[in-house]
Amino acid sequence: MYRKLVVYLFAVVVLAASLAVAEQPVKPQHSGTIPTENAIRIGMGKNTVIEFEDPDCPFSRRLSAYMSKRQDVTRYVFFTPAVQIHPDAMDKARFILCSKNSPQAFLDVMNGKYDNAKPPVCKDEQVEKTLKEHKELGDKLGASATPYLIINGTYVLGADFEKIEGIIGLAR
Repeated sequence: MYRKLVVYLFAVVVLAASLAVAEQPVKPQHSGTIPTENAIRIGMGKNTVIEFEDPDCPFSRRLSAYMSKRQDVTRYVFFTPAVQIHPDAMDKARFILCSKNSPQAFLDVMNGKYDNAKPPVCKDEQVEKTLKEHKELGDKLGASATPYLIINGTYVLGADFEKIEGIIGLAR
């Protein structure tokens, strides 16, 4: 009984600490220096949303559907697929980055277009380099799960729509 209580209390402390970190503003050295040239840019809104995504993550997909309805965001999408639990996610990320219209390919993948049929195979050294850079940036910024967001300089972990709307307002 005592051991279960200790484990439970430890889990609560870890969860509370991770939630506190998820709400912290980006450290000043990161807020102005996050390189977005290798990201997929979607939209032209006044709010900047840096996203670390897994094309097969159900929470990333819910976030994508939500963000696709907003006109007030500029999204910069990076890929950090969890290949241990989503074995096809890396191939989907490659496909998106190889596409001539990466924003549309991203939306198609996130809407499930390639869930029952694999996307065309992409073998491109530049895409592999870009995926490596995405992972390195995600690691540097602490993106250990998806979706992982930086919205107008504030970290948000997960598809937490209440927190997102607390930062950028309600969708119109």
